[in-house]
Amino acid sequence: MFTVFLCVVVFILWSWLKPRHGSPPLIPGYLPLIGNSHQLIGDRKYLWKRSQKTGVICREMGGVAAFLVGSYSYYVISDPDDCLMVSNTCLDKPYAYNFSKRLMGNGLITSEASLWKIHRKLLNPAFSQQMLTAFLHEINIQARSLVSQLSSKVGEEPFDVRPHFVKFTLSTVSRTSLGLSAEDQTIINNEYAETVEELFAVFCSRFQKVWLHLTWFYNMSDLKQKEDQLLKTLREIMDYVINKRKTELKVKEESEITYDPNSGKFKPALDHLLNLAEEQDAFTDDEIREHLDTIVAASYDTTSSALTYTLILLGSHLEVQQRIVDELQEVLKNRDVDVSKDDLPKLVYLEAVIKESLRLYSVVPFIARKIDTHVKLKNYTLQPGTTCMILMHSIHRDTKLWGADADLFKPERWLDPETLPTHPNSFVPFGFGKRHCIGKLYTMFVMKTALAHILQRFSVSGNIDNVVTEYDIVLKPVLGHHITLSSRI
Repeated sequence: MFTVFLCVVVFILWSWLKPRHGSPPLIPGYLPLIGNSHQLIGDRKYLWKRSQKTGVICREMGGVAAFLVGSYSYYVISDPDDCLMVSNTCLDKPYAYNFSKRLMGNGLITSEASLWKIHRKLLNPAFSQQMLTAFLHEINIQARSLVSQLSSKVGEEPFDVRPHFVKFTLSTVSRTSLGLSAEDQTIINNEYAETVEELFAVFCSRFQKVWLHLTWFYNMSDLKQKEDQLLKTLREIMDYVINKRKTELKVKEESEITYDPNSGKFKPALDHLLNLAEEQDAFTDDEIREHLDTIVAASYDTTSSALTYTLILLGSHLEVQQRIVDELQEVLKNRDVDVSKDDLPKLVYLEAVIKESLRLYSVVPFIARKIDTHVKLKNYTLQPGTTCMILMHSIHRDTKLWGADADLFKPERWLDPETLPTHPNSFVPFGFGKRHCIGKLYTMFVMKTALAHILQRFSVSGNIDNVVTEYDIVLKPVLGHHITLSSRI
């Protein structure tokens, strides 16, 4: 009798979990009661492989599919029009983003849409074209420091370049966003990055272990205790930076604080936030810290990975590397000079290489939205109370958009409009719609400048075919990604 009852219960639940009429089809492999939850279990290398496979399946299903975690529905979409519709209709992030809420709080990534709209407008001036131009002097300084560090690797065995890029991007964003002195820079370089890496791993681990999605269960876990310790370390570091800058601004006469973009004397984002808090009561102390943690953690992690993949790709395609060197010689005239605001738009081929690298290795391969209203797509209507995963990495390798060579590294495709997709949302490494990444232009400035300095000085060798990738918040190479350097001088 019990067996019959159990079978009836399982059948009812199975029927409940099956896709309803008019809803997107389910990703294959779902099971009674648990849905597709078992497909999340595995290390972070598996998680990335699973995401790639899901993207392919989603495209084959017409660009929309469903993925069940228990009884909770995730929609996965890769059609560019549908992605834009979801992005602009639903601006709030789903509950999984709350895993990082204690770190980023009301920062631009995790804040509620109503607050995000206000804060985004207030922060836009800190990332304007004029401000980024003022940053260029400091970016060049940090790029030269990076080249100096890499010089010790010339002629040596293959090495992991990502830690060098982490230090470079951290130093750059810390100087430009926090206004740190060289004396205080070591605080961010040494402890902050390591702590953030560990914390991101905690967030990723919690996401994969679906039973830890339950707050009360997670609060009893060892993972929660580790998160508490890591957050305490980060808050102590950032609070020290903020309080020190507050003191400096109070003791200095207003006439002593000069910002002159033409001479590289810029206004750091921290000063911008503190001024808004003082003059308009726009931010609390906690919100200032949360915005800075978001800016620093997000920018260094994404940009260092993007630079790493780009350099490995260049090491695998020597003819592309040589073409960049030729362009640099033409633009910079073989002079040991800083990359200027006038030089950047002339580095057309270098920009094409960066875009092609970001297309193939989108360091933020997908984003998510909380579906809080009925969203009408081309063929389906998404139901409120669910989550939608927008698969940028799947869009970037879609042969219908990019042609039969979508998986190939071909920077020249960016030089001729006839070889590019006509769809305006076929290239979206910085997100979709209204809530796209505020640091898009900043990232391009940093990557162009860093690569210009590196490739003038070194010849790079690597093999992208050997690279093994994992996913923990951002895409990262973990095996087969070492490079070698030889001097061009």
